Amino acid sequence: MTRAFVPLFLLLLPLGALAQDEPVVVPEPREKGAFFLEATSQYLSFNAVDLNGSMVVGNADQVFYVPKIKPGLGFGIGFGRRFRSGLWAVSYLVSGHDANLSGRETTAVSRLVQINSRTFLFRTSPLRPFLHFGLIFPWLKVRDDVADRNGKLHDATYGGVGVNAGAGILAPVSSRMFFSASLIYRFIGYLYAYGPVKGIDVTDLFDDVVGPRHRRYLRAPVIALELSLGYEL
Repeated sequence: MTRAFVPLFLLLLPLGALAQDEPVVVPEPREKGAFFLEATSQYLSFNAVDLNGSMVVGNADQVFYVPKIKPGLGFGIGFGRRFRSGLWAVSYLVSGHDANLSGRETTAVSRLVQINSRTFLFRTSPLRPFLHFGLIFPWLKVRDDVADRNGKLHDATYGGVGVNAGAGILAPVSSRMFFSASLIYRFIGYLYAYGPVKGIDVTDLFDDVVGPRHRRYLRAPVIALELSLGYEL
């Protein structure tokens, strides 16, 4: 009987020692994610669908000369959270463009807030290809783009909403820094036009001012190349 208690006593010795030690702190798993800051450069190319430089919409108070936007460069800043399976980010992006208004040259500034996710296709590879999906809230400011009832030109702003999809690759630079390159297709719908009088729904304006009511928002497909550098906090 005594011999039977010896192995049991030896097994209980480590348990008694552990009970006297401080509790072991288990580190949080990486799957819970790490916050990061991100700086982005971008190249934007607008496809001339409704933004063709020849459309005119308006009413008795103001006339908008819908511009044709030429490609341009921009930059942005953002923040987000990175996981093993991918990351999400919120970014503010700005780009400058030359524009054409029925043969008249001017300039435009595109701004947008982008909420996007990047889902990794391979989680263990150092180079991680990903799929890019997002929601965007854009506004486009065009210099001398709208005329009031006296013919005086003012800056116009177009606001709306859009979605994007694309693909890219993420590569580590250091233990906390990473580089990301994305090719993105954005589909923007400009819903409202803001001029010298007040903001107005685009569908409350008239083609060529005296023609039929404009039936839809202003469609603006965009191709974007984004190069980003992120730093985990």
